[in-house]
Amino acid sequence: MLLQLLKQILPSAALAAAVAATLTFIFARWWRKASDCAAAIAIGGGYIAGHVLTAGWSPLPPRTATHWLFWFAVIGSIVATANAFIRPRATVRVIGWTIVCAIACRLILQPKFSYDWRWAEGWVRVIAITLGIVLLTWCLEIVDRGPFGRSSIFSIMTIVCAGTAISLMLAGSLLLGQLACVLSAILMVLFLAELAFPALFACGVEAIPLSLLCSGLWLSGHFYAELPIVSALLFALAPAVALFAPVRENGSQWRALAYRIALATASVIVAVAIAFHSSPPLDY
Repeated sequence: MLLQLLKQILPSAALAAAVAATLTFIFARWWRKASDCAAAIAIGGGYIAGHVLTAGWSPLPPRTATHWLFWFAVIGSIVATANAFIRPRATVRVIGWTIVCAIACRLILQPKFSYDWRWAEGWVRVIAITLGIVLLTWCLEIVDRGPFGRSSIFSIMTIVCAGTAISLMLAGSLLLGQLACVLSAILMVLFLAELAFPALFACGVEAIPLSLLCSGLWLSGHFYAELPIVSALLFALAPAVALFAPVRENGSQWRALAYRIALATASVIVAVAIAFHSSPPLDY
């Protein structure tokens, strides 16, 4: 069963990683003007390739939550690229991103509005989730500016997405788990690229597509599968937890990175354990 699972996961993950690596070197090394958004484009483009191989091309308008994940990658990449080139003021950027997140939440949760929630209840949930995504983006950007910069965000989110993949499979959705594996493979490639070429990425905006895609996976897993809300929250809080790692001004940056990874990993392990405890029987 494990071998069959790997055969399903590896092709899409490998394709996504290859596309992300290609886009990274095109935009970060050969077109230096786009180096600010190279990682964001690599995340979006790699995810789109992996998504198409895993779930097929997503129609427009999308009909399911999985379809929306494809378009979240497109939207996140476009918004990140616009931010990198236009460089709007912080207030404009926050307001614009909040509006984008609110619309994205409303669209992916449309079935809940249609069949389960009243109008007021639904919008209260959308507003709360929107604020959560904005805070997640902010936390990722702080991690990005910390010790080892992009190495921190890529390594931490690789672990978060890997844990998300395991939890989504335990929650009964192999498809969502595969898509989380795709995202984890992309981030692993970016992490290795950053270690091999420390000056590869300029000040980036990769937190934008990353936070939107991860949030889409967690929302889909909780509302349309069996992912426990506590697990989803622990995954979302992992970058914030990593910020509590002790960092000394004159200390080793490698040690600071290890502390952040360890704290994020602890949050992910607890989230996976809760998902395992709550998972439905795997009789199939």
